[in-house]
Amino acid sequence: MRGLFGLLCLLFCLEAHAREPLTVIYDSGDTLPLEPYLPKRAPQEKATTQDANHQSPFKLPITTPSMQPGKVTVTPKALRYLQRPLFLVGSDQKSRDWLAKKREQLIRIGAVGLLIEAKDRQEIEAVLGIAEGLRLVPASAEGFATKLGLSHYPILLSKEGWEQ
Repeated sequence: MRGLFGLLCLLFCLEAHAREPLTVIYDSGDTLPLEPYLPKRAPQEKATTQDANHQSPFKLPITTPSMQPGKVTVTPKALRYLQRPLFLVGSDQKSRDWLAKKREQLIRIGAVGLLIEAKDRQEIEAVLGIAEGLRLVPASAEGFATKLGLSHYPILLSKEGWEQ
């Protein structure tokens, strides 16, 4: 309760401070506009209501070509940079079964997940339904999977290494 009160006080102070005019400490007169140094933005097309209903926040299909469903060997490897356990799953039956079996353990250890293989929105929704209570983001793991030498999923990565 005390933390919430402190947060509200901080927000109130920031809001009050934001209304004050800026104070110029020094102006040499050599000020240049910042706009030429900023990246140009492409004009955005206005989406129709029908398009907005079918848009997805990610590109489908989601693929990780270097990985496939299969058996993972427990590998002790120091992944010190990994702040939270991370799991990788696909929309295949092996991944769904693994996720259903490990869900409570994953919640207990605070794991976050990547859904690294899915063909369509229905597959994503099915896996998200099994992962209820877990943070699961549809995204490819190609970048770090090849660097770590990962070739199979489902897999759980932690500071101590990886396992299935």
